[in-house]
Amino acid sequence: MLFVGIDWSDSILDYHMRNADGDILAQGQVAPSVDGLTEMFMKLEVHALPGEIGIAIETSHGAWVQALLDRGYGVYPVNPKSVDSFRKALSANGVKTDKIDRKVLAMFLLTFHRDLKPLQPDAPEIIALRVACQDRLRLREECTAKLNELKSVLKCHYPAFLGLFGGLDSQIALQFLEQFPTQNQMLALSERRLINWLKRHHYPNPRRFEEMVAILKQPVLPVAEHLQQAKKTLICYLARSLRMLIDEIAQRDLQITKDLDNLPESNWIRSLPGAGKVLAPALLACLGRDPQRFDDVSQARALMGTAPVTKASGKSHVVHFRRGCWKFARRTLQLFADKSRFQCPWAQNYYQKQRDSGHNHHEALRALAHKWLKILLAMKRTGTPYNESVFVNSQRRYLSKIPLLDINNMALAQRA
Repeated sequence: MLFVGIDWSDSILDYHMRNADGDILAQGQVAPSVDGLTEMFMKLEVHALPGEIGIAIETSHGAWVQALLDRGYGVYPVNPKSVDSFRKALSANGVKTDKIDRKVLAMFLLTFHRDLKPLQPDAPEIIALRVACQDRLRLREECTAKLNELKSVLKCHYPAFLGLFGGLDSQIALQFLEQFPTQNQMLALSERRLINWLKRHHYPNPRRFEEMVAILKQPVLPVAEHLQQAKKTLICYLARSLRMLIDEIAQRDLQITKDLDNLPESNWIRSLPGAGKVLAPALLACLGRDPQRFDDVSQARALMGTAPVTKASGKSHVVHFRRGCWKFARRTLQLFADKSRFQCPWAQNYYQKQRDSGHNHHEALRALAHKWLKILLAMKRTGTPYNESVFVNSQRRYLSKIPLLDINNMALAQRA
């Protein structure tokens, strides 16, 4: 195997190739384009076939990364922090350049290639589902940010509107703001005009008409006309943006549901308690289909952030929150754990034990997600739907194998 390090930027790919003896075979710079990659391929493949060349990179995304995979190279995405520590171990002078980085990447791969796993993309339909779920989350976060901004503006410059509708994130409430973006315009509405407007826009709760008319007639704090006019444009923009975001999220939900329907994993992933139309596809996107993705459950727990980080040296033993992980997966698993405890007695009991032992809400949910992940990987391996009696019986059999003395010691430790 020959070893290549590529330090990348938007305009340049710096590559460095060496063999196991440390001899430099090729190095240079190319553009991340078709011509640039072709030039690099020719210089690398003078020495070996693509299948005999490993390439270390500090990313796993990009069109040029896909080109490496399609060519047949072994691509090894490595953690930039690990490479940075390795570079500092090689030289303490602190010098850092693109030429040094490409060399360090090649030497890192040469040193640790037996402990690294090459990039193996999952099935295209799973990747497409993962991208769609992550994009949906970004849209939802953007929607929440704009909704909070709109609430803040209304509290200061349009307080009469608050409480008129059930919530700001409904289409009819946003349409009302677009048509009547100032407090004076709203207060100028007559009872008849308000009700006619609501009927024309198909307000779904006509029983609130009298309550809404009463809100319209209530005295409110006055807002200066020039301030209302100054915020009028912003209110219209936020209302219009929120309407578009809500429509886009609804369309994404339909597409994600349709994509999940066509996958063979849809049966068992939807059988999970608390996994609805949003969490079920997101969980599958996190787990993937590749059976060789994780060597054991501890790798999955570290990647998805359910396992804390333990640092022990001599008499020192510290356990702290894991920050370096796949944030989307940790969020998904924690939300699923929270939903599951309302439908699974054992999940609620486990969560409550964590709270009783002194953990806060989020720590208890991560501990429950930590336990769920092992179950999810077993279901992925067998492809069978969730059956709570199977889990409960396996737990009962496991506890029956523990001597009574050990159980008493465990109980005393938990009380302590």
